[in-house]
Amino acid sequence: MRREFVGYTVRQLKGIPREQFVNELGGFTESLDLKYSTSQKRSWGDCYDYLLQEFRNTTKYDDSFLLFEYCLPFTNYRRPDVIMLFEGTVLVLEFKRKDISLDQDVDQLRGYLNFLRRYHDETHKMHYDVKGALILTTSNENHIQPCNGFSLVKGRGLHSLLEDQNFGGILDRASSFAWAESGYEPSQNVLKATFNMFLKDDLSMIKNISEHELQNILQELYELTVEPHNKKRLIFLTGVPGAGKTLALLHTLYQLNHKNFNAVFLTGNGPLEKVLSYLVTNASIGAEGDSLIKGVLAYKKAYFNRNSKQPFVNSKIPATILFDEAQRAWNEKAMGASYGMSEPELILKVQGAAAEQRGYTNVVASIGFGQSIYRGEEDEFETWVKVIEKPEYYDWEIYAPSMLKGKLSHIPNVTYLEDLHLNTSIRANFIDTSLFIEAVLDANVKVAREEYRKLREQGYFIHMVDNLASARSYLEGHARNTGDKFYGLISSSNMIIKEHQSDLGNVRMIQQSDSKETIGKWYTKNSSELNAIATEFVCQGLELNIPVLYFGGDFLMENSRWKVMPTKKYENPDKTIRNIYRVLLSRGRIGLFIFIPKSKSSEETVKFFKTIGI
Repeated sequence: MRREFVGYTVRQLKGIPREQFVNELGGFTESLDLKYSTSQKRSWGDCYDYLLQEFRNTTKYDDSFLLFEYCLPFTNYRRPDVIMLFEGTVLVLEFKRKDISLDQDVDQLRGYLNFLRRYHDETHKMHYDVKGALILTTSNENHIQPCNGFSLVKGRGLHSLLEDQNFGGILDRASSFAWAESGYEPSQNVLKATFNMFLKDDLSMIKNISEHELQNILQELYELTVEPHNKKRLIFLTGVPGAGKTLALLHTLYQLNHKNFNAVFLTGNGPLEKVLSYLVTNASIGAEGDSLIKGVLAYKKAYFNRNSKQPFVNSKIPATILFDEAQRAWNEKAMGASYGMSEPELILKVQGAAAEQRGYTNVVASIGFGQSIYRGEEDEFETWVKVIEKPEYYDWEIYAPSMLKGKLSHIPNVTYLEDLHLNTSIRANFIDTSLFIEAVLDANVKVAREEYRKLREQGYFIHMVDNLASARSYLEGHARNTGDKFYGLISSSNMIIKEHQSDLGNVRMIQQSDSKETIGKWYTKNSSELNAIATEFVCQGLELNIPVLYFGGDFLMENSRWKVMPTKKYENPDKTIRNIYRVLLSRGRIGLFIFIPKSKSSEETVKFFKTIGI
């Protein structure tokens, strides 16, 4: 059973000390691999004090079951403060240690309510009404104010709210647990939103070509996943950076869900997940992108029991997962002893359970090479090979392009299909920048010069600047002439931004931990303001028309070769930092700015690019 909440009856809550309550919520939060602050501990204590005060003089609600920090299924741990369950009502309580409510407080509560109304199986099945209350615990008004879709409780007033409104009788413990362990299903609004993304070209930073350009591979994926079968299938899709792998998976996601197959898009790329979720959410009124676009962490938590090291067999596991950038799956060492296996093996175990539930399953894994930028990803595709070479997975049908034959030749259950490889980068309007980038990373001036000449002839430009004002002047002029404002700053995450204010001003770094609204808005609206800079973690899998790549000092030329900044962050710094710059150099769709600030240490790097012809 998945127990992603802390539960007490009101009677139990009255009987435990405040410190024990706070510590139990803290321990639960840590069990989710999440951190919590002193401020969070104060909030938990404040919630405890408030509830005890409200229920102190009544026993009417003693058997009511309270869910604290309930993890909404598949939302990367969005957690309402408290949920009270009644026979006809799910009541969400959000506590704020303040005396006035802010827009973001209201938006947060409404987000919880909307999710439960649209995606929560047990809520739909039992026809529960979902209601909410925003409680301002430090207000002196002691007043209940009806609002649009929820109640605003100022000060002491929760008990009065429960008495005044007909929520139904107290839900028994067994039914409460059945509700808490429910799965989710996306509504038709979400499927409509996915369709709208393709119909309206809302995937502007990913969908840069028409579907017919990928016709062969889309047809292959359709035949292997959408057409009915009763198999367990693992399908590897490979391609050079920018070849359209993500687009192919998203198109298949739409095709599967359009025909009422249960499929989700899975990625370990947090920012890509947030941007896609943001786009799905905003593509159609009422849709939540979290239900179709999943992070690997949320997938593991939802469907795999670390204690038994087996899938949660009572969970409604998706029939098909489309795993983007699957070469980034963690190896066994990165997963740790609590899992005891790599991410690929966990996924095959979970989807094996899905096959038992549904009669079939598909895992489509897109594989890129030379793009591992995190610890635990260094083995790349070898992490998958180590799993599927085990005899216990020989009952899976494996499909792969022939370019993987050298790595899979010892595995008996593989069918090779040429159309599962994309060998041309389409990111830069079918101008393939990969040969130029590899020559740059190899410090091969002769080849880089020739490849750059070819890029210029095809219309792809690269400019070099030593100050932000020059780049801004050019890009703003470009925007006035073309209407194209899809440009922005990018850099390696190794840059210490406070050391570069003289060159960048008060630019802030967009972090992968930022919200989907922050990252989504940066990509769709705000990047051209040049007041924030995205790292490789944020821009991997996404692109800009004209990125401005800032060289922050971790990768500079010295004695005619690249010198990598010494660091203990990576097991293999030379390989990983080269991979970082492979990602950064390949983000441009129509061109690229290379921003190298003036300094003694950067002189040889500037000379290198000038010699190439930039």
